[in-house]
Amino acid sequence: MREFAGKTAFITGGASGLGMARAFLARGMKVVIGDLLQAHLDEARGDLGASNRLHCIRLDVSDRAAMAAAARETAAVFGDVHVLCNNVGVSQRNPIDEASYADWDYVLSVNLGGTIAGLVEFLPGMKAHGEGGHVVNTSSMAGMIPVPAFAGVYATSKFAVRGLSDALRLALAPYGIGVSVLCPGLVRTRAMTAGDLYRAEHEHADVPAELRETIDGGMDPAAVGELVVKAIEENRPYIFPHGEFVPEVKAYSDEMLAAFPTEFEMDERRRTGEERRARMTAEAKAVADALGKADQ
Repeated sequence: MREFAGKTAFITGGASGLGMARAFLARGMKVVIGDLLQAHLDEARGDLGASNRLHCIRLDVSDRAAMAAAARETAAVFGDVHVLCNNVGVSQRNPIDEASYADWDYVLSVNLGGTIAGLVEFLPGMKAHGEGGHVVNTSSMAGMIPVPAFAGVYATSKFAVRGLSDALRLALAPYGIGVSVLCPGLVRTRAMTAGDLYRAEHEHADVPAELRETIDGGMDPAAVGELVVKAIEENRPYIFPHGEFVPEVKAYSDEMLAAFPTEFEMDERRRTGEERRARMTAEAKAVADALGKADQ
C-alpha cells in the first residue's frame, strides 16, 4: 500500500505515543483513535491539533461489543478502513509463576483479545471494499526473546500476537491486504504503564517513579510511526525499531536450531504430508511478499 491520502486508519491505544496517528495524518489520512481513558483522548486531540480528519472514540478493546460499536462509528464518520493498527498493550507486575487468574485474564483479554476483536470487527469491511490495505499488529521484543519472570504474562500475549500476525499475513494476501507485526523495545509511550495508570485513576494507586524514568529513556514515538509507514509502503512482515536486540535474537535462534536432530528417519507418508504443507506455505508467502512489489 503506497497511497495514503484520503484513506482511513483505525488505531487502538492510539492516544499512547501518537507516533502512528501523527505519521498517518501527515500523509493526508483520516485517523480514528480508540483509547481507554477520556483524559488521554483529550490530550491526544490537543497534541495533534484540530482536524476534521481526526476522530476519537473511548474504547475498551477487551469489550467485544464496544469494538463492534467502534467499527460502526468509524464507518459512519469516515467510511471504509484501509489501515488497522492493533496497537494497545498492557502488563502487570506479578511474576509469571505467581500470576493469578485475574492477572492472566487482564493481560490476555487486552493484548490478545483486543487484537482478535479488532480483526473480527474490521477485516470483513477491509476485505469487502476491495481496495486493499494493511494491518499492523503490535507485538514486542518480548514476543521474540525470553524475558524476566515479571514480564512473562505480557510476553505470552505478545508471542501469540506475533504468531497470529505471521498466519494472518498469508491469509489476507489474496485480498491485497498486507500484514506487519511491530516488535518494539522501549518507546516513550504509556504502553508499560497503561494498567497502572488505569488503576491510578480508578483505585488511587501510584505509578512507580522508576518505571516512568525507564519509559522516558525509550525511543521517540514519532520515529516508530515513520518506521510503520515505511513498512506499510513496502509490505514488510516485521518491524524491528531497535537494533540492540540482534545479539539476543541470534543467540535465541541459534539455541533453537541447535536443538534439532541432524540425523533422523521419516516415514514417507509423513514426508509427503510435510512437503505438501511446506509447499502451500511457500506459495502463500510468495503471494504475500509480492504485494510490496506489485506497484513499484
